[in-house]
Amino acid sequence: MTADEGTTTRTAATGTYQGHGVHAAPGVHEYAVELARRALPDGGRILEVGAGCGALACRLRDAGFDVVPTDLDPPHDWIHRLDLDHPEWTEETRGPFDLVMCVETLEHVENPRQVLRSIRSLLRPGDRLVVSTPNITHPHSRLKMFLRGAPFIFGPGHYHQPGHISILPDWMLTEHVRLAGFRDVEVTTGGSTWYEGRRRLAHRIETALLWLIGIRHRADSGEGICTFVTAVAA
Repeated sequence: MTADEGTTTRTAATGTYQGHGVHAAPGVHEYAVELARRALPDGGRILEVGAGCGALACRLRDAGFDVVPTDLDPPHDWIHRLDLDHPEWTEETRGPFDLVMCVETLEHVENPRQVLRSIRSLLRPGDRLVVSTPNITHPHSRLKMFLRGAPFIFGPGHYHQPGHISILPDWMLTEHVRLAGFRDVEVTTGGSTWYEGRRRLAHRIETALLWLIGIRHRADSGEGICTFVTAVAA
C-alpha cells in the first residue's frame, strides 16, 4: 500500500456524519448500527469504546439508542476519556449497559484480550457485544500480504499512523471473545474499500481475477473488508 492510500484511511475519503469524521471504511458504521438494532430491537444503553470523532455515536443516537461514547483522546467534551490499555472506569462509563460497541479499535491497542476482559466486566449476563477489526482474510488483504508482506491497512506505513499495531484474524478474535467470557459468538463481515477513479477500476479487476482463481469472499454487507464479531455475555 502506498503512503497516499494510508492517508485516505483517516481523511475525508472516509466521509462524515453530521460534520464528524468517519474513521472507518465506508459502510462500517452503517453495518454496526444494523447489528446494534438486531441485538437490541427495543433500544437500550450502549457504551462505545474508541469513538473517535463521534460519528458512530451520532448514528447510534439517531437510531434511538442511549450512547456513552469514549476515546483515548476525545475531540469533544461529550466524549469521555478512556485508555483501553489501562481502563479507569468512571460513574458515566461503568454502566450498566445493554451493549458495548467497539468498532475498528482493537487493532490500535496493545492487549486486545485485556480490553475484552475489561469490557466483559461491565456487562451483565445476557448483555451484548459488537466488535470489529480489519478483515485480514479478505482476498484484497491476502493479496497485499502476498505482495508486500503485510495485510491491507497494516504494515510500516500504518504502524504509527493510524496506529494499527494488533493483527487479529477472525479465528483469533473469536477465541479472544470467547475466553473473555462471552457465548453465542458470531462472525460476519462488512464495509468496503474507499478507492476512487482508476484505483477503483483496478480494484474491481483485481477482485474479478481473484474470483477466477478461486479466492472468493461472500460478505454480509458491502465488500466485507472488516470482520465483525457479535456475542452475548455469559
